[in-house]
Amino acid sequence: MKKFSDRWRYSSFSELNVTPMLDFAFSLLIIFLITTPLLEQNLDIALPTLDSQQETASPHPLVIQINKMGKIFFNDRPIDKKELEVILLERINKDPHLTVSLKMDKDIRYEEFLPFMEFLEKLGIKRIGLVHIPNEK
Repeated sequence: MKKFSDRWRYSSFSELNVTPMLDFAFSLLIIFLITTPLLEQNLDIALPTLDSQQETASPHPLVIQINKMGKIFFNDRPIDKKELEVILLERINKDPHLTVSLKMDKDIRYEEFLPFMEFLEKLGIKRIGLVHIPNEK
């Protein structure tokens, strides 16, 4: 008598081995996690060019300093917003393309910086530069 039957030799599997499929999925996940940050850093940005017909900025911008307490200085003397407004309006009437450079303390709070930028924008100053010290490496 036979100990094993031949009918079990050709039976199909009732379970599917998903291990290779999971390996493939995790490999794709790792590849996407590595390449996505690299793609985001190389954004395609078209920078504007300077036309010869555009007016250039004034050669000597006004320098306004703001310390970390929010005090405003003009020509190295403390000044309030009303006086600064009068001075800026006079300068804008002389030079409509007036450039203002802001020297601000690195510890100034955002709540003090934003209203000052709005103040300059309401006066009609469109060219505002932020002065900083470049990092030395």
